[in-house]
Amino acid sequence: MKRFRAAFISLAVLTNIGIGVVAAVAQTNQVEPAKRCTTESLKGSFAFQGQGFLGRVPLAFVGVLHFDGKGKFSGRHEESIGGNYGPSVEAGDYSVSDDCMGITHWTDHPPHTGLPPHNHTIVFNIHSGGDGGWFLGIDNSPPGQFHKEIPEPDIEFWGTLKRL
Repeated sequence: MKRFRAAFISLAVLTNIGIGVVAAVAQTNQVEPAKRCTTESLKGSFAFQGQGFLGRVPLAFVGVLHFDGKGKFSGRHEESIGGNYGPSVEAGDYSVSDDCMGITHWTDHPPHTGLPPHNHTIVFNIHSGGDGGWFLGIDNSPPGQFHKEIPEPDIEFWGTLKRL
């Protein structure tokens, strides 16, 4: 019985030591971001391209955006929505968090679509030292506000940014 008790206590002690070592290693192996970003990290002119859907209709676009490094941007793009082609302009605000993720808001109303203004919210990341990024956007109109015939969300799109 004494051997069993000694073996049991030894196993319990070793288990506790093992748990402590694993916890210590887990705490020291946390990955810190390699780089901190700010709104100033996104400054200059960028080519962008993307694709997505307006309701169930495919869309594609290509353009240029200009970021001021202080939270404002402007630009223009050409787009095709279900084969209906035309230009659009945008301007708005943006912010970037220290983990290099950002968000922007703008309203545009491409005249060739015949649709009222769209309120866009776009999330993005910055990579390659501020020379590029990926974005994901969605029209955040309240259901039925602009397009009663198109189920919400109205527009979903994604694409890339690359410094010119």
